[in-house]
Amino acid sequence: MDGVAYSVNNEIHVNANYLGNYSGDVKREFTGVIYHEMTHIWQWNGNGQTPGGLIEGIADYVRLKANYIPSHWVKPGQGDRWDQGYDVTARFLDYCNSLRNGFVAELNKKMRSGYSATYFVDLLGKTVDRLWSDYKAKYGQ
Repeated sequence: MDGVAYSVNNEIHVNANYLGNYSGDVKREFTGVIYHEMTHIWQWNGNGQTPGGLIEGIADYVRLKANYIPSHWVKPGQGDRWDQGYDVTARFLDYCNSLRNGFVAELNKKMRSGYSATYFVDLLGKTVDRLWSDYKAKYGQ
């Protein structure tokens, strides 16, 4: 298979070649991958309306909070778009969660039946683009 792992129908599939060729701490990387993929099993996707970058960002946010991030992740403040996905979006969501503890869980709950960028306004009082600008400014980007 291509990629690191994927989840479908409550099953997690991991690329054995990826793990077999991983040069770092394999147990730590595998655990991080499991955190990420397990999140996909439990998260809402707005009935398919949520941007893919946000879906992947939430999964990596959970990995971040569990303290299983790999060394190649971007530093806070980096990235081109808030919904770029994976580590970039995870770092942004961590910032948003610092503004309102529980934000990511509340965002996920809202995504049970659909998705709208206004969820950020509902929860944090600012548009997602304003939050992204504030986030970038905080880290001098």
